[in-house]
Amino acid sequence: MVLNGIESGLGIGKAFPSTGSAKQTSAVEGAGKFFSELVSKVNDLQNQSDSAIQSLASGENKNLHEVMISMEKASVSFQFMSQVRTKAIEAYQEVMRMQM
Repeated sequence: MVLNGIESGLGIGKAFPSTGSAKQTSAVEGAGKFFSELVSKVNDLQNQSDSAIQSLASGENKNLHEVMISMEKASVSFQFMSQVRTKAIEAYQEVMRMQM
C-alpha cells in the first residue's frame, strides 16, 4: 500500500502562515470558502435525496435501492459536515486557550 503526502499545496506552511495580514486574510477566506462549498455540496445531496423520495412516493421511480442510497449519501455527508464543524470549533477553542 502506497501512502502519498498531502498534495496541492496543503502543507504545514498553509496551516501556519507567516506573519503578515495578506496571508492571514487569505487563510481566513480559504477556510470560509471551504466551509461554504462543503455546505453547498451537502445541501445539493439533501435536495437530490428529497427529489428521489418524492419521485418514489409519486410512483415515477420504482428503484427503492437508489432512493435509499441517495438518502444514505445525504445522511453521511451531513454527519461529516457536522464533525468537521465540531473539530473546527474545538481547534479554535484550543487556540484561544493558548497563552502567548
